[in-house]
Amino acid sequence: DDSSGLELNRVSLHKAAGLLGMDPDVVKSTLTMKKVKVPGRTSFHEVPRSVSQFRHALLSFIKALYKRLFERVVAKLNEAFRQMRPEKPLGDEETWKHIGILDIYGFENLERNSFEQLCINLANERLQQYFVENALRAEQDLYNREGLPWMDLPLPDGRPVFNAISQAFRILDEYSQNLTKGVGNATDKGFCQKVLEDAQKDAERNRVLKPIKIATGGRKSIVGGLGVNDAFTIKHYAGQVQYNTAGWLDKNNDRLLTECECLICDSTDHLVRSLGEEEETTAKPVFRSISKKYQKDLEMLLETLSTCNLHYIRCFKPNGEQRPDVFQNGLVLDQVVQCGTIELVKIMHDGFPNRCSFQEITNRFRDLLPESFQRYGMRTFIEALMLAYDVPQSDWALGMSKLFLKAGQLSTLEGLRNSGASVDPARLAEIVRSIVRKRWRRGVHAILLCNYIPKLMQRIRIEKARKKLQVAVLLASRLSTSLAAARARIQQRRLASRRRLAGLFHSIHLVQGQWMRVQKQRKEQLLVRVQHAFRLHFFIHRSAGAALGRARRTLEAAREQRRLEAEEAERSRLEAERLEQERLEQERLEQERLEQERLE
Repeated sequence: DDSSGLELNRVSLHKAAGLLGMDPDVVKSTLTMKKVKVPGRTSFHEVPRSVSQFRHALLSFIKALYKRLFERVVAKLNEAFRQMRPEKPLGDEETWKHIGILDIYGFENLERNSFEQLCINLANERLQQYFVENALRAEQDLYNREGLPWMDLPLPDGRPVFNAISQAFRILDEYSQNLTKGVGNATDKGFCQKVLEDAQKDAERNRVLKPIKIATGGRKSIVGGLGVNDAFTIKHYAGQVQYNTAGWLDKNNDRLLTECECLICDSTDHLVRSLGEEEETTAKPVFRSISKKYQKDLEMLLETLSTCNLHYIRCFKPNGEQRPDVFQNGLVLDQVVQCGTIELVKIMHDGFPNRCSFQEITNRFRDLLPESFQRYGMRTFIEALMLAYDVPQSDWALGMSKLFLKAGQLSTLEGLRNSGASVDPARLAEIVRSIVRKRWRRGVHAILLCNYIPKLMQRIRIEKARKKLQVAVLLASRLSTSLAAARARIQQRRLASRRRLAGLFHSIHLVQGQWMRVQKQRKEQLLVRVQHAFRLHFFIHRSAGAALGRARRTLEAAREQRRLEAEEAERSRLEAERLEQERLEQERLEQERLEQERLE
């Protein structure tokens, strides 16, 4: 399954290489062959890329050129806009006003969904949640702040989906980095298995991210023939999407292959060569996370949206075939339900789309009522205005600081103001009487309230005193029981202490008696030992004297014996010397005789 057998279109290859200022043979060799370093040497040898590796190299090469060229065009456009505002110093873009258009509809659920579809759907999830929080929830919060009756609607919450995708991206970064460094056995299947195992540890993420459905009795999925570790399913607000994880570890690395980077840097075209990154051709392989950068850019987009005055245009896809004049009811209904439109319509139907502050209404429509109504205050003036022109009670409501109107009522008031309408005096008199009656009722209610408040405070104080008394009695009853139990425990402890003290005294007495007996026994034993020692000393002394006498006698006898032996030896020596002299004398005389005889 290598790319050596791939037949590239020679015409397209030569045209593309010519436009990019590159050699066609070098481009083909770079995309179809990869250089592998020989271990222990500085040389390289080329091996064919697999078909998937060839496609990845080609797509990454194309995407890198497109991305860098797009960023260059955007930078040039921004620079041109800066030159158009010379009165503003550079770097002061935050004070500029701008109009932006953001297409938030782009949810994708294709036959084969990969890393790109997950990134796109994550953006749609975040933007949909932003719409829910800022349009629907803000509307409900406004009604609650203004004191208007409102039944809270259950709003969709996309945070479990965000958490599941963010955790999957963190695992993807870990595996992609290990693949770049050559650490461990980082594969797409291992990544998918790790994501599924990690999701099962959290109940909230497990409801969102699930394994694909496997056919009964088989090991492949029902759709697409994928294995259990080849894909996973995420439940988005717009429906479930199955994502194939093949090739994700390579797709998540934003760093271009060194061979492709050298192609760009060695181009003969100045524009293409300027898009290259020279340092990337000599640096060691590094990992640049696309998922992390994508999430960071998405957060920056949401921060930018939070500073803007937003207006929403909700778009619906009429059919899935992208054909004109075809309206699929089920598809459109799913979009209406899933994108929060029903909740928005519910709020607009039950709520008040037009809201104006009291000051704004008073200033704008003060001519519709006589000047005398100005003294009643803004709230009373607005209420009189609504009653004077017979605005239905269900079409308006007074909040704490704003007037809320149903659709069409504000334009009706504008038409009355522009036409110079006036109110029937009888109607005004009735309104005045109703205002007076309300004020009287308010005054009576205020007096009753003033009279009631001291009684209420007295009842509150009595109730508080009663509750305090109940608490005190309850505490006293509990404390009395506790005190009795404490006294019993103290008495028991005292008795136990007394018993321990008596036992201690008894033990001391026993120890003292035993100690006295031990001392007496020791004295008796010591006396016996002294007697034995005295007797032993006397016996030894007497025995030693006798032995010493015997030793002395033995020594004297030995000395006498040695003297006698010495004298005997001396006598023997003298006798031996005498005998030797006699022998010598005889020998001399014998020699002299022999000599005399010889002479004769």
